Amino acid sequence: MSGAGRDVGCFDTSAARLRAARRRAALSLAVAVVLGAPGVPAAATYYVRQTVGDDVRDGLKPQTAWQHLSKLSSAMHAGDVAYVGPGLYRDEIVVENDGAPEARIVFVADTTGQHTGDPPGTVMVTGADPVDGTIFAPHTVPGVYTARIPSMVWGAVEMDGPQYRYGGTRETRELVVEKMAPIDVVAKLPSTYYYDEAEKVLYLHTSDGRPPAAHEMELIHRGNGIFVQGKHYVTVMGFTFRHMQDSGVSFFKGSGDGIAVDNTSYGSRQGIRVYGATNVLVYGNTLFRNENCGVYFAAQSANGEAIGNTAYENTKGVRWSSQSVDGLCLDNTLFDNHERGIAIENADRALVRRNRVVNNGASQLLVIESVYSSERNCYESGGPTELIAEFYPYFATDRYKTLAEYQRAKHQDLSSGAGGCGPLPAKVDVHRVHAETLAYAERARKLPNGGRESEGGASVRRWLDWLLGR
Repeated sequence: MSGAGRDVGCFDTSAARLRAARRRAALSLAVAVVLGAPGVPAAATYYVRQTVGDDVRDGLKPQTAWQHLSKLSSAMHAGDVAYVGPGLYRDEIVVENDGAPEARIVFVADTTGQHTGDPPGTVMVTGADPVDGTIFAPHTVPGVYTARIPSMVWGAVEMDGPQYRYGGTRETRELVVEKMAPIDVVAKLPSTYYYDEAEKVLYLHTSDGRPPAAHEMELIHRGNGIFVQGKHYVTVMGFTFRHMQDSGVSFFKGSGDGIAVDNTSYGSRQGIRVYGATNVLVYGNTLFRNENCGVYFAAQSANGEAIGNTAYENTKGVRWSSQSVDGLCLDNTLFDNHERGIAIENADRALVRRNRVVNNGASQLLVIESVYSSERNCYESGGPTELIAEFYPYFATDRYKTLAEYQRAKHQDLSSGAGGCGPLPAKVDVHRVHAETLAYAERARKLPNGGRESEGGASVRRWLDWLLGR
C-alpha cells in the first residue's frame, strides 16, 4: 500500500539514531584523515595551487604543486588527501579510483592557505568559460543572437547579473507541449539558449534583449565540479562550485559512502546530486540559484542524508524522488526557493526533523506518494498563495494553507511550529566572490607568505563541533 503521508509509526526514532551514529563514525574518519590522526593511513598528500602550480611537477609538496585540478582524477587512491589552494579553477575532477572505509579519498579546499601556503581566499571551481560577446550576430528572429561555437555548450550565464544560468529549450512547455521550434522558444523566452550540436551554432536570448556584448558572458562547457561514479568513500570539503552542466558535486550510479561537507554550489542544475548512490551525507553546504534543486537524491538512492544545509532560490531546496528510500532531512534552512522547500516524491521512509522552512514559493513541504515522518520543524509562509504542505496521491490533491489544517488532516508535524523561525542566513554576494576569484592569483603572487592567515581549519572545527555537540 502506498500513501501520500501515512504515519510510519516507531521506525523514525531508532532508525534515525542508528543512521546518525553510522554517519558520525564515517565523518570522524574523514576528519581524522584531514587532521592526520594516527592510525588512519594516508598513502599520499597532493597539492594543487593556482598561484604557482605547474603540472610537470610531482604535486607532492606545496613547492611542487600542480596547477590543474584534473591532475587529481587518476592520482588519488585510497587514503590520499588533496589540498587545493585558493583561486579560480576552470577545470573538473572525475574520480577514477575507490576509497576504503578507513582510508577515504579526501579533497580539501584549503581556503585559509594553511596547507598550501597561499593567502586565504575562495577555492572556486567553475564549469564555465568567458566568451567574447562581440562574436554574436543578430539572428533573423528578433531578440535572438547567434555564434558558431565548436565545443558543446550546456548553458550560458550573465556574470554581471544574479548569475542564474540560462534555461535550455528541451524541457520548456513551448517545445514539449506547443511543439514550437527551439529557435522560436529562445525568441519567446528571455535568458534562454539553444545549442545546435550538428551545426555547432549557439542561439541566445539575453535577460534584457540586449546583445551579448552588453553583458559579461560565460558559456558552460563542463559537467560537474567533482564527479564520482561507481566509487566509494570519497569526501569533498570546502569548495565553491558554480555554473556546471549538472552539479558541483555528483555522486552518480553505483557510488556510495560519499560525504560533501561545507561546500557552496550555485548556478548549476543541482547544487549537489546523489543519483543511484547509497549512504551519502550532504552536510553544512550552501546551495542556491540552481535550476532544479539545492540537494537532489534520485534514482533509488538509499540512506541519503541532508543535514545542516542552507538552500535558497533554487526551484526546490531539498528533494528525494524516484524510489529513493530512508532519507534523513535534518537541521536544514530552506527559504526563498521558487517552488518548494522540501520535496518527497515517490520516496519512502523519509525522516524530516528540525528544519526551518520559510517563504518557499508554492509550499514549504511537498509529498507525493511517499511514506514519511515529520516533526519539530518550523514552517513559515511568506505570501497569500504559499502553502504549508501539499500532497499528491493518485486519487486526490490535498493542499493546506495553515499548519493546524495540515496537522489535523495528516497527523504529522504535531510538535512543529508556524512562524517565528528566527533570522535567516545572509545570501552570498556572487559579484563579490566573482571579482575576488578573478583577481586572486595576481593579488596573491604580490603578497609575502606572511599574508596568509595563521588561523586555519575552521571547516574541520565545525565538523568536530557538530560531532561533539549532538
